[in-house]
Order: sequence, then C-alpha cells, then structure tokens
Amino acid sequence: MMKTIFIGGLLLLATICWAQEGPEVFRHGKLDNGLTYYIRQSSLHNGTADFYLVQNVGALMEEDNQNGLAHILEHMAFNGTVNFPNGIQGFLKRRGVNRFNAYTGQDETVYHIEQVPVAAQGLVDSCLLILRDWSGFLLLDPKEIDKERGVILEERRTTRDLGIRMQEKASPYIYNGSKYAVHDIIGRVNILENFTPAELRAYYQDFYRPDQQAVIVVGDVEVERIEQQIKGLFGPIAKRVNPKPRLVYDIPDCDTALYYVAIDKEVPSSTISVMQRFKEEPPTSLKEMMRTNLVRTFYNNMVSKRLKQYIDIESPAFMGASVNYGKLLRHYNTYNIIIKPFPGKDRKAFRQLMEQLTIINRYGFTPEELAEQVKNYRKQLSETEEFKDKLSNSVYVTIYQNNFLQGNPLTSVEEDIALSKEILDSLSLEDVNRWLKTWQGETKNRLFLLDGNSVDYPYLTKADFLGMIDSIRREDLKPANYELEEVPLLDFEIPKGQIVKTREVKAIGAEEWTLGNGCRVFFKQTDANRGRVSILGESYGGKSLLKAEELPSAEALESLLLRSGLYKHNHRMMEKILKPYNVSINMHLGETTEGVSGSAIVEESELLFQLMWLMFEKPRFDRDDFDKFIVLSKMDIRTKEVDPMLEVDKKVQQIRMKESPRLWDTHTEEFFDAMNYDTMTRLYRERFGDASDFVFYMVGDLPKEEAKKLVEHYLGSLPSLYRKETYQLHDLRREGSHKADIEADMPDDKYMVNIEFGNHLKMTPKDELCLDILQRILQDRYNAEIREEQGGSYGVSVESSASVFPVRKQFIGVSFQSSLEKGPQMRGLVHKAITGLQELGVEDEEVEDIVLFMKKGRRNMLENKDISYWMETMRSYVDSGKDFSAPAYFEKIIDKIDGKQVQAFAKKFFQDAECTDIVIKSKKQD
Repeated sequence: MMKTIFIGGLLLLATICWAQEGPEVFRHGKLDNGLTYYIRQSSLHNGTADFYLVQNVGALMEEDNQNGLAHILEHMAFNGTVNFPNGIQGFLKRRGVNRFNAYTGQDETVYHIEQVPVAAQGLVDSCLLILRDWSGFLLLDPKEIDKERGVILEERRTTRDLGIRMQEKASPYIYNGSKYAVHDIIGRVNILENFTPAELRAYYQDFYRPDQQAVIVVGDVEVERIEQQIKGLFGPIAKRVNPKPRLVYDIPDCDTALYYVAIDKEVPSSTISVMQRFKEEPPTSLKEMMRTNLVRTFYNNMVSKRLKQYIDIESPAFMGASVNYGKLLRHYNTYNIIIKPFPGKDRKAFRQLMEQLTIINRYGFTPEELAEQVKNYRKQLSETEEFKDKLSNSVYVTIYQNNFLQGNPLTSVEEDIALSKEILDSLSLEDVNRWLKTWQGETKNRLFLLDGNSVDYPYLTKADFLGMIDSIRREDLKPANYELEEVPLLDFEIPKGQIVKTREVKAIGAEEWTLGNGCRVFFKQTDANRGRVSILGESYGGKSLLKAEELPSAEALESLLLRSGLYKHNHRMMEKILKPYNVSINMHLGETTEGVSGSAIVEESELLFQLMWLMFEKPRFDRDDFDKFIVLSKMDIRTKEVDPMLEVDKKVQQIRMKESPRLWDTHTEEFFDAMNYDTMTRLYRERFGDASDFVFYMVGDLPKEEAKKLVEHYLGSLPSLYRKETYQLHDLRREGSHKADIEADMPDDKYMVNIEFGNHLKMTPKDELCLDILQRILQDRYNAEIREEQGGSYGVSVESSASVFPVRKQFIGVSFQSSLEKGPQMRGLVHKAITGLQELGVEDEEVEDIVLFMKKGRRNMLENKDISYWMETMRSYVDSGKDFSAPAYFEKIIDKIDGKQVQAFAKKFFQDAECTDIVIKSKKQD
C-alpha cells in the first residue's frame, strides 16, 4: 500500500488543480465546438489509463415531466451506441476491462472507464470512441429502454432505505423549497413507467452537447497523441445552434429559522441537527481561495478535537456530536451541528454542546492549537513534495472536474505547494477569527431538524432552540483547560532478548528467527511500500478455548483494551504521545486465534515495537471505562429496539445454527450484564501472556540488521510459559439444506433473496480456479437474466470462497433484492441457472473472457507485491508450506481450463452441496 499523500488542494476538498507541468506531461484545451479536454501523463499505474466524460448537466436541468430522464440516460449509455450497438459492457469485459461505471448528480453526470491497458493501442482508440459515443451518439433503442425501466424501478425501490426516506422528508427544509428540494435524481415512479423514447431523446438532444462536456484522460499515455485523437474524434461534432440554456438554480434565503421533525419507525434514536446555509462567493484570487479553505479545514479539526476532549472528560448528555463547516452543493456551503442525545436528555445535550461552541466562538482557539494544525499540514505538504510523482489518477480526475464544473484555477504541483507554505507562514489566529466573523453572527437560513421514531417523544420545539441559544449567548462562560502534561511513553528500561536460531526461507525470500523465549519471527525485506514496515503476531486459541459464560467479557476486551490506553497512560495521554507519529497498533481476539498488529514509517519502527511490547506486558484496563462502556452499550441497545431486522436476524440464526449457550444475543442487555471486569482482565493475561505460542510476521522497508535488533530487544524480552495451544472446533452450524421465508415489517415492497451453497470438497489448484471462474460466470448470467432481461433486480451479487482453516469448506452465495411481485420468479431463476449450467455446460468463449480478466489481475498482483501481499504469502507458506504465488497454482493451469472442466467442477460442487435458501420479505399491507 502506497503511503497516503496529501496536497494542499486535496485536503481542501480538491478545490485546487494543477496543470502547468509542460506539454509533454499535460494538455488542456477547448475545441471550436466548445468541448473541453484534459490529458495528463501519470506513472503511478504503469501500463494503464483512465478515461472520463464529464457532463456539466445533471437532473436539475429536467423539466417536471422529465424527472428521472438524466439518470435513465446514464443507464442507456451502456446499452448501445452507434459504434457499439451491442453495448459497452460486453465489449470492455471481453478485453479484460472491468472497471467502468457512471453516476448522475443534480448538477453533473460523469462516465468513466478505468485501468485500461495501453499496450494495445486499439483498446485505447476504442475507449476514446466510447467517450465520443457517450457524448451524443446513443442509440436509445425503444426495446432496450423498456428493459431498463424495470432496472431503474428496482434501483429506486432497492435504494429507498431509511436514509433516503429521511432525506426526502428533510429536503424541502434543507433546500427551502427550491428545485433542489423537489427534484429527485432517480425519478418519480409515474414518469419512469410512462416516459416515451421520444421524450428521452429530446432531453438527450437538448443537453448532451460539446459546450457542456469535458474529456479527461489520465495515465500512462502519450499526451500529444491522445490530444490529436480527441481533436479528430470530437472536433467534427457540430457546435449547437441556439442551444437550450444551462440554467443555474438558487436556493432562496429564509429570514426566520425553519423547523421540522422527521418521523420514521426505523429511526434508532432521536437526533438533533442544526444547519445553516451560506452562499459561496467567488474568490478574488487563488491565494484567497486556498487561505479560506485552509482556515475551514483547521477550524473543523480544532472544533472536533475540542469536542472529543469535552466528551472524554465531562461525560455529557449525548452519545456523540459533530460540527463541520463544509460543502452543501455547488456554490453553497453549510454549517452543520449534529447531536445524538441520550433518551430524554435532548435539552441538556443541546445546551451543553452549544455552550462549548459559544466558548469557541467567543474566545477563539489558542496559539498552540493553531500551531499544531500548521505543523501537521506542513508534514503533509512535505510528504506530497516527496511523492508528487506518485499521485493517483483519481486525484487528477477530481481536480480537473472541479476546474471544468466550477471554474477553479489550474496551477502546478510546485506552485500549489509553494503557495500553501507561503500561506502557512503568515497564517494567524486573527485569520481564523476574521473568517468566523464572516458568518458566525448571521441568523438567516437556519434549520432545526429533528429525527425520531415516535410522535409521542418530547422533542424540543423551535422556541426551545431559539430560547436556549439566546440564553447561552448571555451567559458568562469560561473555557476549560483540558491540556495534558508531556509524559514519556516508557520510564524504564526493557531487557533485551536474543535470537537463538536463524533459518532461510528460500521459497519466498524471507528469514525465520527463533527467539530465546520460543516465539518465531518471519522477516521479509521489501521496498514495495517505500519507507513503511508492518508487523503481525498471532497465536492459536482465541475464543474457542473460552467457556460460554466468558464470551461476553471477551467482547468487552476487544472494545476496551486500547480505549483505556497503555501502561500509565489513559486514552487521552496516548493520543497526545502518539500525535506526532505515523504509527498504528491493534489487537484482535478471534474465534480460533488471538493477535496483535501494527504499522509505522521506518524511522518510527522502534516506537511501534515499544507499543507492541506494552500491549503484551503493560495493558491498561480501567474499571470506570468498563462501567461507562456497559452503561452506554445498554443505552444503545434500547435505541435499537425499533429495528425490525433484529428479530429477522434471530430467525435466520435459528435456521442456520444449533441451539448453544455459546451463541449469545449481542443485542440484549443480558449480554452486557454478563460482562465482568475481572474476567476480562484475566482473559487478556491468559490469551496474550505466552510469547512462545506466537508467530510474528514482519514485512517492510527496514534493513535486516536493524529489524533483528528490534526483534531481539522487544519481542525477545516477552515472557513465556512454553505451552503449545491449539484451538477447539465448535461446529454450531445446522447440517443439511434449509429453505425459509421470513416476513418483516419493512417498507417499499422488498423481497430479499440470500441463497448459499456449501461443500467440503478436497480441492486441487485447478478446482480453486474453476470455483473462481464459476462465480464470475454466475455473476454475469444472473445480471444478464435477472437484471437486464427481467428487470427483476437492480443488481445480483455472487460471492465465492474456498478455505482449509479451521476446516475445509467451499462456498457460493447469491444475494439480491427484488419486489414481492417478481421476487419468487427471480428466486427460481437462481436455481434454474445452476441446473442449466450443470446440464447444458459452459461455452469456451465465456471461460476465455473470464480467464483473460483473471490473468490481468494476476499480473497486477505479481507486479505490485506490496506489504499486504508478502504478509499473506508468508502466513500461507508458514501454515501450509506452499507458495501460492508459484506458477504451479496459476500459470501452469489457467490456460488449460475450458468450458467442460468448469461444467465438471460445477457438477461436483453442486450435486451434494448443502443449500440454505432464505428470503426476507415485507409484510403485505392490508
């Protein structure tokens, strides 16, 4: 994994673009017909490029009787064009390109094809031709349109979850009755069912035109050649005469505060949102825009830190809160305050949070707080400067889009960094306070928005909010001092251990070190992730060795270990100690293993080992933290009692699993009552108290001799009991096949299919590849039949897996959502397709297309052997003695697999596979 890179523009919501690197790297221009283009040579992903068509028109340009047509066009773009009459998807997939998609917004529509191999110039030519066809040459076949109606209606029904329903209720208030409030991107049902092909084509002709479009190509390309191709392909497109205007819609101001309570029975708990909208004025200069965006970023960070300190120390009347000044829409910003009060504590929670924000607004931030933000940002700029040649394609695409859609200026990377440093040199608290004054005193365009699940709940009124805000402004509030003293992580010497045995692991180019305390370390040096190192340690046992009554305490252990800090340092102290460093650590207690993991930049490797040593030897548990965790968890359980899916989950578990005291219902207060502080701390000592039972894997850009010293010093000094544990198998799964229909109190006519096939075959490498191919074949067939032909679902997901630990098993799962009307038929098609595949077989061409894609993925994996790749390679080699990256497991097999072999494997897998066929469906309304 490449180091995370930040640049001034990126951190500021990608509002800055750079483009002046030189004509051999970047080309930007506009054709006579108005089409804009951006071409950027990027070496991050050698041998590939990304292709985008950006349309400066979205759903907001539709008339009322056209609502949904922009989104329909997005779908139809893949269903047939002048040069690709049989569709885009099949053409790209047959050539190993599987990353392509599109999205429709209120103000724009964007199409993209990613990770296209550029070695085949014909494929590059075809992708540019696809962009041209998308720009204005869709076939819009009436038969294809009718097929797509069902898909769109399924998408609409499928995506109408709680979030969408609450958004629909709140939009008239958030957008104050403007077109943004009443225009739905996905469209209204009556329009989707009844629009004519002529109406769709009319909208297409009105707005899909060169003056509203941009072509973006970023990747390993010759920019001059791509530029000439764009000119040749797009230049002849006629400039539109008397085009329909591309309107800009405003949101009207509101002098008095708006107020709304949104009720939905699925809302887990009451939420208070306070929003204020601000029209964004165009900046007078690039420097002003960057300075303003930087101040906003720092403000959000500093407020977030203040609130976290307040919550950690004061234990307020809310479960969580957030404050953010950010983007609402193009040309509009919003100041958002969100509070999740404890049940019945709404008034107290709102007052507490507003008091803290009033203190911030009245007294501002401290020089130390701003200095911390500046320091962190300078560090990010340095990383950007170091890795400026490794910026991802998506970064360039985003900033070019913002230049085209919003008119943000283009600068070079060097200019952006230099200007950012110049701004940081002069940035002061006065700048932050001056920015605050530009909007803090404003009272227009405020909205008090409340979410809840019952009309009987005592919601705060508009008068309550306004009264408390006025009262708080007149209070004599003083800022609290939450600062911590500087303390060292360690105040003692850790004794050194010793490596007693070294063994070369030639197959994977690694070494094994056995320490005097019995633990083993496998080390692989690689610079794939330049300047980083990762470590993982794990041991057999896990929760499988615990008694049933101890399992709740084990769950508390995972939640609380790092929450309570390490050694003498509580969580806040640990945050302060680690703030300047790029180090992360974690622990897990799984069913069959327990482990620790962490990563760091190479210069901070010793700190990583010190933290890991403390996790083993000096864990910190706090009874007050434990008691608070129990109380908050129970409150959370009470807020989720309205979730109808909890009861569904119980029924599904009863179908899948045997009755057992080990199967706790984690959504009950009884589960948290069973947690015991003393049991929790004892379990940690038992699971993590024996180093001899651990195997560590260490991968990264760390010199071997330095790695040895750190391993000896820290891992070698861990105590050992010299026991050799294994795990216990608790097979709680019900054997055999099961079929069930479960009704749930869900809105919107849902029919949720989940069909799983499981087996326990002894698999060969060829079988494993056939399983992968079979999964992809089923994925394509189900989407072609259930989605495209039948319009029975927005999309079908097919997953597969094969494992040997802790037991040998294989799995194929099919899941999708349909309607009550179409669902039973779609469910039947799943089984029908599997029967047909076994009886009628698989075409060799179908297998060849998938093999091509798999070979491409294999090449990418072998060309980019990063830390995660080597970590998994070492783990699997230690467990099995096999190097699964060797040609014997792929290259020597893959080209010999044909349709008959896939069919044979399908018969072997499905003929005695267990099938769990469960449908969760909405209750029929009377």
